[in-house]
Amino acid sequence: MAGEIEAAADHANAALLADVIDTPAAGGASPTAVCANCGAPLPGNFCGNCGQKAHLHRSPADVGHEFVHGITHFYGKAWKTFPMLLLHPGRLTREYIMGHRARYIAPVPLFLLVVFLMFFVFSFVLVMPLPTALTPAQTKAQIIELDCSIADIDRDLLAARKNNDRNRIATITGIRSGLIKTRDAVRQGVAPGAFDIPAEISREFATSDLKVNLGNETINQKARHALKNPELVLYKIQGKAYKLSFLLVPLSLPWLWLMFAWKRDVRLYDHAIFALYSISFMSLLFVVGSLALAAGIGFGLFWFLLVFAIPVAHMYVQLKGAYALGRFGAGWRTIALAFASVITLGIYAVIMIVLGVVD
Repeated sequence: MAGEIEAAADHANAALLADVIDTPAAGGASPTAVCANCGAPLPGNFCGNCGQKAHLHRSPADVGHEFVHGITHFYGKAWKTFPMLLLHPGRLTREYIMGHRARYIAPVPLFLLVVFLMFFVFSFVLVMPLPTALTPAQTKAQIIELDCSIADIDRDLLAARKNNDRNRIATITGIRSGLIKTRDAVRQGVAPGAFDIPAEISREFATSDLKVNLGNETINQKARHALKNPELVLYKIQGKAYKLSFLLVPLSLPWLWLMFAWKRDVRLYDHAIFALYSISFMSLLFVVGSLALAAGIGFGLFWFLLVFAIPVAHMYVQLKGAYALGRFGAGWRTIALAFASVITLGIYAVIMIVLGVVD
């Protein structure tokens, strides 16, 4: 079932991402008598039945023209959509709901584009060590700690070889290699990367007697295997989170519906547009945070603004403008939506972790 859902998500993502760049407009050609696509009579440059252009380009030069036209058309919409998403999200959402759509990138392609950008950036940051310089004292202390860890690993490796436990030998050997690389980096005065957590999990699991009991032996085996190789599980989770990112929208809709259940002029479609634009903005914040983390930005005010202040302010402005609310109505809904967002992200994270472990 999980594989089928992922396959459907792949097809949907590919189709919708392809639709981000609009079809180029026709130009400079006289229409044919009938539409080549549906056969309907052509009154002008476009088919009145299916909308296809009357004149179809077939030369290499026309391919280049259509490519340039499509890119510039997309960028034209982007220059209107992104400033509105950042500064006037309520007006952007309201205008799109009310039918002013030709000037903006549609919410679904925008959502997929931003989510793709988010995971693209995160995939590089995830493996990027932070170039944090160590003092001589810190370097010496970390080398001593790593030497002790390697010594413990060597003892476990010797025991695994005596027992001819091939799986454990392979796991411990990989962990030992990672520890040695980390020690080599520390000897050069550079701190280990911020995302060495999977390797640390592997080391702790390999050197402990941790037992896993989830009520089903098949699931237990998959969980134990996942703990031995968390790097692979993290990669699976990342892939599934991208493919199934659209689940954030249906997970968000019940909360929005509850906040406006008594308003008959608000429809579920309006909530979906709100959620798509809101999640797109939050994904852009995640991109900024990932780049800041890679750059080693650590002062508290920046992270407070990025994680708390800006998301809450954006929710307030978008709610107030999209649903034409007063200050009080937008205020209490902002507080409720902030808590609902944390719950939604928690549910989504649990789903992704479960899928990453059991797959």
